[in-house]
Amino acid sequence: MKNWILILALLACLTAESSAQEGGIEIFSGETLFEDGLRFSLTELYKPKKDLFRGSNEVGDPLGRSLKEFRSVLGFDYGIDRNATLSVLLPIVDRELETGGQRLSAAGLGDVALLGKYRVFYERGKASVLDVALVGGLEVPTGATDASENGMRLPTSVQVGKGAWSPFLATSLTAGFDRARIDATVFYKLNTEGAQQREDGNFFSATVSAAYRFVHYKYPGPTFGARLGLQWRHEGRAEVGGANVANSGADELLLNPAISIHPVPSMDLNIGARIPIYQHYNGEQLGRGLEFIFAMGFRF
Repeated sequence: MKNWILILALLACLTAESSAQEGGIEIFSGETLFEDGLRFSLTELYKPKKDLFRGSNEVGDPLGRSLKEFRSVLGFDYGIDRNATLSVLLPIVDRELETGGQRLSAAGLGDVALLGKYRVFYERGKASVLDVALVGGLEVPTGATDASENGMRLPTSVQVGKGAWSPFLATSLTAGFDRARIDATVFYKLNTEGAQQREDGNFFSATVSAAYRFVHYKYPGPTFGARLGLQWRHEGRAEVGGANVANSGADELLLNPAISIHPVPSMDLNIGARIPIYQHYNGEQLGRGLEFIFAMGFRF
């Protein structure tokens, strides 16, 4: 029992990532789904955490900890009219933590995200387009928070749910010029208190990306495009029972390359990665590893 108490205490340095709103196809973009349109998508994410950091520096970890997350997200988008889209993201989460020779894991339905997008501005030119949209949503505590091992409740970093109702808001812009496209999104989420009296710090991100269709056949032929983006992420310190968690809060800069394929007009394929190029953590936390993303969508 003492060994388990020690392990769970040391696990407090693992930050719980806020990601229920991840997944889907172009949810955070200026474009909206066409009127009366329906899109189904499946997104697969692999998100490893390894190597212990103190601030921006990697330090030794006697427990050799690593956290792997596999996330499958089912997305459903419905176009109410040409300016408004409603979306639902249902994540299936599988997390496994290795520490000191022990393996702790939890799997199941994660926290569902409900989203609404409204296009507030659009402009069409001969070979250009500009769309600006507002996106608002809510993370719903549908994921389990009581997974345990040997009678001990696992830490929040391993649980598939947070147990919190967390609203978020974003502004997205999409500008197209012939075969080129630029996207930018500013995102903010207000995290509320969830399970085990934990309240993650509020989350902010700013993302910009540029894409180019390097192969384009006449409609309805296929198109192939490449995208390169940058994302800045900031998460404030977490609190447990009203007290600050020393090993929580982070600033990160990620490089996001991706390939997009449209075999037919109603089908979307995206293959991408997230590469950490800067990481700074408060206290000691596991650093972000190389992440992979695959998304497939069908429009009806």
